[in-house]
Amino acid sequence: MNADFYIEKLKDMVRDNPDSKLFLTLSEELRKRGEGQEAMAVLKTGISNNPSFVSARLTLGRWHLKDGLLEEAKKEFMHVLELSPDDKFAVHYLKDIDGQVDGEKARRTVERLNKLLEGIKKAFAPDSSGRLTAGNN
Repeated sequence: MNADFYIEKLKDMVRDNPDSKLFLTLSEELRKRGEGQEAMAVLKTGISNNPSFVSARLTLGRWHLKDGLLEEAKKEFMHVLELSPDDKFAVHYLKDIDGQVDGEKARRTVERLNKLLEGIKKAFAPDSSGRLTAGNN
């Protein structure tokens, strides 16, 4: 089946039945084709019509995660756990987000410590014996 025909057929079916869960397939097909904005719009509209559709919420969370939108992704995965407390995918992705957030915090801490160290190096200069002393340079 021709990809354009397939997508048009999916669009027709979703348009004819807005409560259909085919919106997820349509949004994934659109995203594969590089039509990310339309895919996101279809997905979000579909979720608003099917708020308990766990697979769609997982997809939205994964897309947010891939796009670097960690807070939005976390929100979706937390919502999935409200709907399905044992969902292993949501737990996995939340751990991934926590790891990324922790890694970013560590990177920022190292940057701040390096700046502090540079400031200390500028504030103190070694004397002729090599000891650090407060410099008034």
